Amino acid sequence: MPEMTKEEIRSFLLQGTFTGKLGTINKNGTPHIVPIWYTLDEEDNIIFNTGNNSVKAKNIQRNNRVRLCVDDQVPLYSFVTIDGIAEIISNAEPKELFKWAKIIAGRYMGNDKAEEYGRRNSSEDELLIKIKPIKVIGQKDIAGW
Repeated sequence: MPEMTKEEIRSFLLQGTFTGKLGTINKNGTPHIVPIWYTLDEEDNIIFNTGNNSVKAKNIQRNNRVRLCVDDQVPLYSFVTIDGIAEIISNAEPKELFKWAKIIAGRYMGNDKAEEYGRRNSSEDELLIKIKPIKVIGQKDIAGW
């Protein structure tokens, strides 16, 4: 299977509305996997927001090691997996949280709804989370010959 270059990985991760499947570790040691909306910052960190009472937020507070998988559903199929360290940006100003929530909302809901969803997803009960990649694997055209 051909591996992606760093540039191909960034482009793939920002393509369309692919969701990330975020894996965290539950209190009892079992995996917890949920889809997330996300974007990348200028340093290729994964940025997303979530409610402060969500299972993923609680898991990250307890154990900040995470894995993210993003895949496409179109032949010849490609995917990226990221092992990383999640950081809850506890000092995020409401303005900063709204900025990222709006960027993410624009990607997944369209620019015409970015403001509305950005406000909803940046309320005082929302957290801004940054995943710093430790190991990144990108493979493309996995069904190719």
